[in-house]
Amino acid sequence: MITKLITIRSFFSNQSVIKLSEIIRKGGRVVECGGLENRCSGFRNRGFESPPFRNKFLLYFYFPFFLCSILFSINILEAQSIPDNWVSVSIENDKSLYINVTGLSEFQDNEIYVWSLEEVNPPLTMEEVNGDIYKIKTYYHIDKELFRYGIMQIIYYDKNNNVLRHYNYNRTTENPEFIYNYPIIKNSDVYKILEKCLEYITSDENHH
Repeated sequence: MITKLITIRSFFSNQSVIKLSEIIRKGGRVVECGGLENRCSGFRNRGFESPPFRNKFLLYFYFPFFLCSILFSINILEAQSIPDNWVSVSIENDKSLYINVTGLSEFQDNEIYVWSLEEVNPPLTMEEVNGDIYKIKTYYHIDKELFRYGIMQIIYYDKNNNVLRHYNYNRTTENPEFIYNYPIIKNSDVYKILEKCLEYITSDENHH
C-alpha cells in the first residue's frame, strides 16, 4: 500500500496538475467541435473567397445584361412615342394604298426602307391565311439606283385589325440580286410608293 502511494505521488510530482473539471470541459469541447466540423464541412472550403468578393463578381457579371435590357426598353419606348404618319399614295375602287412617311428624311442615299398599308374591299382570301384579309402591311427595301426592291415583312389583318398572318423575309446576304428580288415596273404599286417617298425626301431636303 505504501509502495502504491509513493508511486502515485511520484507520478503527480512529475506532471502538471490538471483539474477534473478542465478535463471534462476540454473533452466536451473536442466532442462538440468534432461533431460540428463533421456536420458543417461543406461550408469551410471557400479558401480566400469572401462575401464582398462574390457580390462584386455577380455585379460585374450581370451588369452588362441589365444595361442592355434598359437600353432596349428605352429604344422600344422611343419607337412607340414616334407616331405613324400615313400618307395616301393612291385610291382605287377596290383598294387604298398608303405609306408611313415618318423617318423618310433619314434615307438620303440609294436605299429606302418604308412601310406601306393597303386597305382592300372586298376582302382577299389566301390558302395559308385563316380568315378574310382587309388590310395588308408591307415593309419594302428599295434601291433607287438599281430600281429594284425587296420585301422584308408582310402582315395580314382582319376587319378588326387583328393579325392573321405575319411573314418575315429578313436576309443576311449582301448580294444585291437576293436583297432586291424584283424590278420596279412603271405604274405599279411599288413605283407609286417610290415616287411618294422621293417626294417627301426631296421636300425634307429643301426644308433643311
